[in-house]
Amino acid sequence: MEVLIVCAVLLITLVLFFTEILPIEITALSAVGLLMVTQVLSPTDALAGFSNSAPITVAAMLILGHGLIRTGVVSKIGNSLSRIGGSSEGRLLSIIIPMIAIFSAFISNTAAVAIFLPMVLGIAREKKLRSSKLLIPLSYAAIMGGVCTYIGSSTNIIVGSIYTNHTSETFHMFEFAGLGILLLVVGGLYMLTIGQYSLPSRPDKTSLTDSYLLRDYLTELVIQKDSQLINKTLKETNFHDTLDIEVLEIRRGEDKFQISLDEIHLKANDILIVKGGLPNILKLRDSEGVDILPEVKLGDADLQSDDVLLAEAVISSESSLAGKTLEELNFQQRFQATTLAIKRHGGPILEKLGRVRLRAGDLLLMLVRKTILNNLKQNQDFLIVIDKADKQSFRLSKTPISICIFVGVIFVATTNLLPIPQPLMVGAMSGALLMVLTRCLTPQEAYQAVDWRIIILIGATLSLGKAMEETGTAILIADGILQWLKPFGPAVVIGGLYLITMTLSAFISNNATATLLTPIAISIASQGTWDPRPFAFCIAFAASCSFLTPIGYQTNTMVYGPGGYQFKDYLRAGLVLSLLNWLIATLLIPIIWPFY
Repeated sequence: MEVLIVCAVLLITLVLFFTEILPIEITALSAVGLLMVTQVLSPTDALAGFSNSAPITVAAMLILGHGLIRTGVVSKIGNSLSRIGGSSEGRLLSIIIPMIAIFSAFISNTAAVAIFLPMVLGIAREKKLRSSKLLIPLSYAAIMGGVCTYIGSSTNIIVGSIYTNHTSETFHMFEFAGLGILLLVVGGLYMLTIGQYSLPSRPDKTSLTDSYLLRDYLTELVIQKDSQLINKTLKETNFHDTLDIEVLEIRRGEDKFQISLDEIHLKANDILIVKGGLPNILKLRDSEGVDILPEVKLGDADLQSDDVLLAEAVISSESSLAGKTLEELNFQQRFQATTLAIKRHGGPILEKLGRVRLRAGDLLLMLVRKTILNNLKQNQDFLIVIDKADKQSFRLSKTPISICIFVGVIFVATTNLLPIPQPLMVGAMSGALLMVLTRCLTPQEAYQAVDWRIIILIGATLSLGKAMEETGTAILIADGILQWLKPFGPAVVIGGLYLITMTLSAFISNNATATLLTPIAISIASQGTWDPRPFAFCIAFAASCSFLTPIGYQTNTMVYGPGGYQFKDYLRAGLVLSLLNWLIATLLIPIIWPFY
């Protein structure tokens, strides 16, 4: 009976992961709740995943990586891109791929892409290169760099933690490097040569208003002397609710008002910069006594000022905003930003924005006050990818300290000189604490550095994995796989397991995929009387190397909107690379980690 319950919960969980009806961390927690209610897991066992070393280590490593970012370590090296970047996509990629791969091997690949993405877009616009030829390779290089070390990907840490729980053995820091570096070299060469032909070639617009086809939706209105709007505030008009017209700026003589517009009383000769469809603009002209200045074509410079700028933000794959509308979120008041347009699948959405349900990968064009931009950059619901604000201030005096702390953590985790269990977890926690104590990070920054949704997902899915093991569900699934593949030998089993993992991680979280399939992989090894190590590494590589869809890995989602990509672009660019990885991994995993 318990096996049936676990199978039912697992099936429901996978469907919800795939459809994303609920946020994936809520789905994972709900699954654990169901297992507690049905008494498959005791409360102690259900919560055991959160005390596991995996979520603790991942959280600590995110803080360490953020310490390197805030002290300017990543930015200093990344800025060299603009100095040495060439005048062609191929030459620039030959610099980007190894550089971001090195960073991704030691800090979160999501954080690495967040740093490099605005730089690459800036270089592309400056040198008139096509960002559609650059951003998918940027994401893929970050993914492949992450599988070169134990700490390069949270997926590696999760698989290693589950493996240690089963075998009392640990993964070594650079044990991934042999296969990981080979996959990186092959993948990098592929993206520099054949892969370039599989990428779309879409010329970038020179301005944001052009990119979003916004010019035809922007105009200036002048309030006539006999207008019914005189002495009214914008709150008292029907601009937004009835006509879907957004007032972006009020000009009165030499004065410009872009903040707290709702409370300003309108006067004769006020000039309003508005965004809206032409039919609604004409209705406003006829009913409210305003003149349209049709000869005016507004651009980026007209919307920006000393206090306000245009910025783009991409909705992350783990964002709590996905599935909700701007109206439901009270977006403008909550984030103090006005959304002008939404870009989805490379095309802009310009009307009735308040009713559009946001999706992961959506790109928002916003008017943002400069004073709150840094706060928005810290928000994990979206990533500010392009802005013209002043560069973020770094704690450059702390750069040597953060480097020493990070190197110390790597040393402790790699050498095992200290007689302590779980050296990576202990070292990472100590390093994270030192980052705060030495003021490389403030306590608030350390807290914000952790993506708590990922931590919840890891903890909950680890408990679900424990239920699969204790009830025998993992063994049952393992037997089913073995019946088909065992007669062909363990190498074929590895190949089949890699394909299953790779396919599943294309549609649900790679961390969830790894957590659910690692116990099954270990059970397969046990049933086949093989060493479980090659099977665990198979899951780690297959779950991390997710190239086929924009939702399979967070870095893919991050470049989805800025690159103007469509869903099929990832399949076209990633299919051959995925098959190459599968072939190389299937051939080399048995050699690097023997079955007996």
